[in-house]
Amino acid sequence: MLTIKKLSKTYTNGVKALSDLNLEIGAGMFGLLGPNGAGKSTLMRTVATLQQPDFGRILFNGIDVLEKPTELRYVLGYLPQEFGVYPNISAERLLDYFATLKGIDSNKDRKILVSRMLE
Repeated sequence: MLTIKKLSKTYTNGVKALSDLNLEIGAGMFGLLGPNGAGKSTLMRTVATLQQPDFGRILFNGIDVLEKPTELRYVLGYLPQEFGVYPNISAERLLDYFATLKGIDSNKDRKILVSRMLE
């Protein structure tokens, strides 16, 4: 269950991307539809803890997303529409980096996980 309460985000250039958004999404598959500039990407980046809102609360299966972003990252995967790779880095190093971002601190655990992913 994803619960969003009074979520707002205004960028430094004055663009108001989210304004007092309230939303509840249960189990299942859902999509976000809307014109360019409607706030879809801002919402997704905020839920995925890649940016902070100005105001509001996000709960995902009981996890307070804004208070415990690392806890959310253990269970949430996020792949944006535009995804770039780093041209001068190996796949192994990139996966190790992503595992670190997901909160896997142990070098041994990351090495095992990366090896499995590469297989």
